[in-house]
Amino acid sequence: MHFLAPSVQRLWQPRKPLFWLVITFNVLSSAMAWVLHLAKPEGVLLVMLTLLALTNTGVGWWLLWRLWKETPTPPTGEKHVQSPVDQQDR
Repeated sequence: MHFLAPSVQRLWQPRKPLFWLVITFNVLSSAMAWVLHLAKPEGVLLVMLTLLALTNTGVGWWLLWRLWKETPTPPTGEKHVQSPVDQQDR
């Protein structure tokens, strides 16, 4: 994916399961917020569902941070360009 900026390449890693977990948690957070908006629960149920939705969002952000911190692995078949320092080791 050479057409993406390096910062986006750190997030767009569909070969990693962590990427799909981030997508799943973000979709689930949106669905929970939508259900809370439509159902309009009251009392204890509202507090419980809101805390569950906020926890879900927090976990999604934590997973996104972990994905951001990991260095992307180059796709298979892409050759590593050696720097002069790498060539001296040989």
